[in-house]
Amino acid sequence: MNRKDIFLLIGQKGSGKSFIGAIFDKAFGIRFIRVEDWAKKIKKERAVDNEAYLEQVFEEIEKGIRKCLNETDKIVFESTGLTEHFDQMLLSLKKDFAVTTIGINADSDICLDRVKSRDQTIHINVSDSQVNMINEKVRNKNFQHNFTIYNNNKSEIELIKELKNILKLTRSKAKRER
Repeated sequence: MNRKDIFLLIGQKGSGKSFIGAIFDKAFGIRFIRVEDWAKKIKKERAVDNEAYLEQVFEEIEKGIRKCLNETDKIVFESTGLTEHFDQMLLSLKKDFAVTTIGINADSDICLDRVKSRDQTIHINVSDSQVNMINEKVRNKNFQHNFTIYNNNKSEIELIKELKNILKLTRSKAKRER
């Protein structure tokens, strides 16, 4: 069986996770999955931090990822990585797949500006105060990533170079593990 790779972009809202995911797709042919599409299907009239909602969202995300990996060997998805439901999903995925975590960091003001100016039809709408609260929690969680990208004002070309290096290092690690 072929090795199945998951590249998981973890960071604040507005840090550039979706943009970098799209680069993975466009520049390297690694499918970027917008997990917010799955979350939007579930959402009724519940708060974005409602536990039952979050549990259901991460169950759907894991099911969707597993289904996608039946069709391809590599995928990219993104998350803020905040809840215990995320942690449970990540542990479950790591049992069956090679998961590479990439922290995406940016200044708080840049994140907020990006959230305000982005296409709200493909992202879950949250207020400025919610963005600031969520992003503070992401920074405080201090997640240990395999790689980190500091994405304040990087160009697409700079990001492609960084991602190319991450992919090279990931392939080298996979060869050593065989």
